[in-house]
Amino acid sequence: MFIIQTKDDTPVYVQLQHQVLDYIALGILKKDDQLPSVRTLSKELGINPNTVAKAYSNLELHGYVYSIPAKGVFVKSENVTDLVYEQKMEELKTKMRDCKNVGIEKEKILDLVDKVYEEVDEYVEG
Repeated sequence: MFIIQTKDDTPVYVQLQHQVLDYIALGILKKDDQLPSVRTLSKELGINPNTVAKAYSNLELHGYVYSIPAKGVFVKSENVTDLVYEQKMEELKTKMRDCKNVGIEKEKILDLVDKVYEEVDEYVEG
């Protein structure tokens, strides 16, 4: 379910957080669904358990998940979709600022947004 991109500069725990949020946004993970245990996921991905624990802890800190001692980590039922939306908008703002800071023109960014939306529409319809 989760994939780590070893050639990506993004820290592994952040990659995990983003994937959990993506799965929530896509409806793959729904309210009260249990996430894989820290031990299971770390073993499956071949990463340190502390990395998974950090990702889960950050997700809980921001209100996306909740934990029950000796039971596991679960998708939070309250306004998770709104929280994911806000997170994704913040990620988009950061990326747009990065583009502007390196001199990419607004028109090129808007063209890319249009292109991505068309690709997503084709994928959904296809």
